[in-house]
Amino acid sequence: MSTVLTTSAPSGVGNEATGGARRGARFQVVVFTVAFLIVWSRRPDAILNAQFFAEDGLFYQTAYGMGLRSFLVTYGGYGHLMLRSVALFTLVFPLSVAPLVMNLFAIFFQILPVNVFLSSRFSPLGLGLRLLGSFVYLALPNCAEVHANITNGESHLALLACLLLVAEPASTIGWKIFDVTVLVLTSFGSPMGILLVPVGAVLWWKRRSHWSFVSLAALIPGALVELLLVLSARSRQAPNGITFARFLGIVGGQVFYSALFGMKTALRYTPEKLFPYAVVAAVVGLSVVTYALLAAPLELKAFIFFSFAVLGSGLFRPQAGLPEQLDWAVFLHPGSCNRYFFLATAAFLASLLWMAARPNAVRALRYSAIAILLLLPVGIYKDWRHPAFTDLHFRQYASLFESAPPGTKLLIPINPRGWHMELTKR
Repeated sequence: MSTVLTTSAPSGVGNEATGGARRGARFQVVVFTVAFLIVWSRRPDAILNAQFFAEDGLFYQTAYGMGLRSFLVTYGGYGHLMLRSVALFTLVFPLSVAPLVMNLFAIFFQILPVNVFLSSRFSPLGLGLRLLGSFVYLALPNCAEVHANITNGESHLALLACLLLVAEPASTIGWKIFDVTVLVLTSFGSPMGILLVPVGAVLWWKRRSHWSFVSLAALIPGALVELLLVLSARSRQAPNGITFARFLGIVGGQVFYSALFGMKTALRYTPEKLFPYAVVAAVVGLSVVTYALLAAPLELKAFIFFSFAVLGSGLFRPQAGLPEQLDWAVFLHPGSCNRYFFLATAAFLASLLWMAARPNAVRALRYSAIAILLLLPVGIYKDWRHPAFTDLHFRQYASLFESAPPGTKLLIPINPRGWHMELTKR
């Protein structure tokens, strides 16, 4: 006779695990809801009077005219898997609500980094610090251009992908599917996926974990495709206007000064009058970031490297102004093209939060970081409310288009002023 030995979990362990999962799910729903209200409060018209913004309309136009073939179309010299997917999905709905659907997707991708950061995969940081960091991210000054529009949703998706790379490894099938999906969407969605490859490679080299390798492998195919597209694209012939003085003015004014005092404070000055403040901000900000790169944990170093690599690539090959303008001269104007500075701004403030919360830091450095962070409420207050888009009466144009006979062509104005989309009724 054989004896079969069995072991069972103590009574109540399964119920506790299930209860913990439910509490975690409820917490994440609350987090998403609060974050949604914060995002909405900063530009209510994104929901109440949704309109296409810039490439939103152009991607919808291509999806409407080409269907699935739109995935083969490049724009700006690279592919856009996430934007094309959203635009194609939006065709399910009437044109009148298409901008709202796109904005809701944009807000969804904007909020997801908060849910991931407040998940158990970042629990070693402590909940209090993560809550503060999440609020700073949602209240970030100088970010109107990347707020609640799918055109610049790639920046939030890239941030999400970077967070997943540096997070604790995915341990459940749900997390693993989520990670791979986000990494693939990011790598096939913009050149920022190319810059995530060295981040993923270093993390795999240091951690030597199976999941780090899987994450890196998920990035490589899309990054290679984007790299080939970027290298084969025709580059602009006009000079960028690169000078060291402009570099200090741009980085100091857009990344560091506006991060603390806000875009609207910077707009009180001309670029020339702002320049002395920008130089001081550049010296302080670059010192903070350099210190964090030298002394911070690997994960924060990876985020800083990625964020400033995105900034560097944007400055090196920008698409900022009109053909007759120097891009770097455009960058000097407060509030212009802040999509280029979004991630670097977030990395700068993350460095300050790390310095301020580091218990074994040199006291002078810790107090200096706290003193700098005490300036941040100025920028949050000044830039909390983003300017509403100009009301171009999109719903009236949509109503005309929906009632028009097949073959009718309609030119629809979209924000920013001067842009338009052309649709031919099917």
